[in-house]
Amino acid sequence: RYLGITRPLTYPVRQNGKCMAKMILCVWLLSASITIPPLFGWAQNVNDEKVCLISQDFGYTIYSTAVAFYIPMSVMLFMYYQIYKAAKRSAAKHKVAGFPRLEETEGISMNGVGKLHKESEECTNFSRLLKHDKKNISIFKREQKAATTLGIIVGAFTVCWLPFFLLSTARPFICGTVCSCIPLWVERTFLWLGYANSLINPFIYAFFNRDLRTTYRNLLQCRYRNINRKLSAAGMHEALKLAEKPE
Repeated sequence: RYLGITRPLTYPVRQNGKCMAKMILCVWLLSASITIPPLFGWAQNVNDEKVCLISQDFGYTIYSTAVAFYIPMSVMLFMYYQIYKAAKRSAAKHKVAGFPRLEETEGISMNGVGKLHKESEECTNFSRLLKHDKKNISIFKREQKAATTLGIIVGAFTVCWLPFFLLSTARPFICGTVCSCIPLWVERTFLWLGYANSLINPFIYAFFNRDLRTTYRNLLQCRYRNINRKLSAAGMHEALKLAEKPE
């Protein structure tokens, strides 16, 4: 998303199928590095007749919660801050100044014709400035919308998963490594609150992104061939159209 906002012209070209396949593979390998160790001797999973717990070993608990949540959340917050700064810079760059204020200079008198000519030049310059910035307005609006969407996504991710991972990190230090002293309803509530994050994300993205709404519709209608290629082509066409638009 950061590259999409800071490099809107080249981002669609980079998003090819091979790149996405590598990203998905990395996500699965990272997930496996968290879930597999208890199966190969790094402590033991716990079943205390109320709930089945992943290994409560202190070292594994810190490792698994850090890799699964705290580190990704830190990266997301850092990148969102970078996106916020990029959007702020873009807003400052696209801010259009108003008409200059006419001020009389001592010792110089301007007659009515001169003032009229001066105002005409200023109107012409202002109109030229508007035309110059017009081709960037669409990209700027997309940047703002993307930053807003990402902020909501990051906020929802944090709100939904933070209680669960705080509980998971604190549990072995509070209850020990062989059982859980946390009420079952609290365990389930925090767990399903985390699952709810995966439920609401597609709706958040679809609400703010027309291309994704179209993609979802194609998927539901089983028209799924070359979806990524179509999205990339549409994004590149729009970017090039804006870049080549005559002033």
